[in-house]
Amino acid sequence: MADLVLNKVIKRFDEVQTIHGVDLDIRHGEFVVFVGPSGCGKSTLLRMIAGLETVSGGDIIIDNQRVNEVSPSERGIAMVFQSYALYPHMTVRDNMSFGLRLAKKSKAEIEQRVGDAARILKLEHLLDRLPKQLSGGQRQRVAIGRTIVRNPKVFLFDEPLSNLDAELRVQMRVEISKLHEQLGNTMVYVTHDQVEAMTMADKIVVLRDGRVEQVGAPLELYHNPVNQFVAGFIGSPRMNFLNAEVVAAEGRQARLRLSGGERFELALDREATVGEVLLLGIRPEHLLVDEPADVSLTLAVEVVEALGGSTFAYSRYAGEDEVVVVTDGGHLIRRGSSIQVGFRLEHLHLFDTSEGCCSLLQQQKAPRVAKILAAA
Repeated sequence: MADLVLNKVIKRFDEVQTIHGVDLDIRHGEFVVFVGPSGCGKSTLLRMIAGLETVSGGDIIIDNQRVNEVSPSERGIAMVFQSYALYPHMTVRDNMSFGLRLAKKSKAEIEQRVGDAARILKLEHLLDRLPKQLSGGQRQRVAIGRTIVRNPKVFLFDEPLSNLDAELRVQMRVEISKLHEQLGNTMVYVTHDQVEAMTMADKIVVLRDGRVEQVGAPLELYHNPVNQFVAGFIGSPRMNFLNAEVVAAEGRQARLRLSGGERFELALDREATVGEVLLLGIRPEHLLVDEPADVSLTLAVEVVEALGGSTFAYSRYAGEDEVVVVTDGGHLIRRGSSIQVGFRLEHLHLFDTSEGCCSLLQQQKAPRVAKILAAA
């Protein structure tokens, strides 16, 4: 196991800068997930840690050693790629042992390491098969086994489940999480799938345009996103956003009006100005159907997805804003109907569309006191 530190890391491709001074401290044994939309720099950052991309500025430190100029083979890392990258003419045993044979390890040590990895990944009965005789999930386990036998300080995963079908992705998520519990190594995992991030990570790093937007435990990011981008990215379906105009204000006490005319009062963390427009955020699962609420809305249902245990209603509010409602499968919601939903103020998020900082409704300390958040 090892600590991994990124200190003001920068990456430039000619005149284009893609990573902008990333600072990150990953403690030994942590499972950290880089998440963000395509093009945010998460894979580039991972490849810099691996030594597959040069560092244009700043430092990468693994186990208290600066590794900017250290070759990938000497960094104590092992990487699992999106593609399995198995040798098609080699058996599972030979694929897993190939790196050890290149390193001229003894036959006894190779057999022991391959055997241990095969037991961990339940591959013992597949060791003599070729990759073409394996399922996608089995091939990915072989690719992971090839890294385990090296006993690295840090495991790096670059979207390893992208090529698998939905059922296999769920299965492999569980297996990789179990693997982390068994081995205890530091693991850094890249994905664009925030569900993978929420279910697997000890700590999530949300990236956008080569910058870190927020770092924290999954539920911390879910309950306390620092801005609208994080709030909208973490959670599935994404958070709903509605415009809320300040129609009356006295000091930090403000009366807000939604597009449909609904009004409610909140105490803000700064003085409000009459006429300014804030962005209200409410998660789909916090919209209540047929339950007591502080604020009620009327929605026009456009599409319904009945999944059995839950129902998703894709709706429109006040003829403008798209709103998704997630409720249990017992609620009968019909496409084309109008439904009444509500939310409690303790679940409310407010974002400031004009300032560069943000925060949340402080439901734990003062349920009806909201901080203004940045929409950026």
